[in-house]
Amino acid sequence: MTKTSDSTDDLFEHGQGHLPEWLGRFLSYLETERSASPHTIANYELDLKDWFRYLFAKQKGEFKNSDLCDLKLLRKYLANQAKQYEKSTLARRLSTIKGFLKFLHREGEIDKNAARILRLPRVPKKLPFVLAPEEMLKLLDEAPAGNLREKRLRAILELLYSTGIRVSECVGLTYEQIDFAQATLLIKGKGSKERVVPMGTHCQTAVRDYVESVPRLVKHGSATPLFLNRDGQRVSVRTVQRDLQAFAITVLGEKGQEVTPHTFRHSCATHLLSGGAGLREIQELLGHRSLVTTQKYTQVDTDRLKRVYDKTHPREKTAAKEPAPGPRRKEINP
Repeated sequence: MTKTSDSTDDLFEHGQGHLPEWLGRFLSYLETERSASPHTIANYELDLKDWFRYLFAKQKGEFKNSDLCDLKLLRKYLANQAKQYEKSTLARRLSTIKGFLKFLHREGEIDKNAARILRLPRVPKKLPFVLAPEEMLKLLDEAPAGNLREKRLRAILELLYSTGIRVSECVGLTYEQIDFAQATLLIKGKGSKERVVPMGTHCQTAVRDYVESVPRLVKHGSATPLFLNRDGQRVSVRTVQRDLQAFAITVLGEKGQEVTPHTFRHSCATHLLSGGAGLREIQELLGHRSLVTTQKYTQVDTDRLKRVYDKTHPREKTAAKEPAPGPRRKEINP
């Protein structure tokens, strides 16, 4: 069972309510029944802690379990959040609270789910940040492969772009999940769903080069993590993010500051779509549950196409040089 942290228990120093137990049960439910990732669980816990702190402060330490069902208190909390954070944060926190109260109501711990009637705020959809094909190829071509750490980074870069897998899926890889004979990876994605993805030629070369450079004493078997840190343990997502961005800045300059592991996933999908791949195939490759999620890449590709069109079409290039026509002046009849 997932345990709540000490900082959470500090909120209940007066022994009021059953929140520590309920929170622990909810986090365990997310882990065991919803197969949520550790990152997702941590975010849920942080969001709920923030709400609990607000309730304790508002009730001056006289918090009761029934306060969870107080719609007026919840609305005040959300109004307070709206003053401090963007809509995306507000939507995430309300979604977390709704999930928590739905769980408690289903378990019979509370009489009603006060958040059920509240609607999530509409969050403007941001298009994924992608690199142009030539920028991506520049990154991959200039990736050094002198020492083991550099070879690890190059292998990860090639994997992220070749397969479109998530960085969490990448660092979670073990030797038994990679099949060089078939040039495929067995990916264990969200919700414990498995999918098989192909590896490109350059990706295979980079991964094989890294694997063959790992000291034999470090390798323990098929279940051993593929990517290791200097202590022989699984490399962390944070380390990959840091190394990748630092390298992107050296190659792309200021633009490299926007590059994350997810940029490789977005770029992979967008470039495949530009090359003629179908949405269904991309959905299967990325492991999206819904085709709606995959469709966002069509908008990215359309915007790119419009920019290329405006820059290259002879008629548009001519129009760009001419001043835009102003509004016609109305003739006034005497």
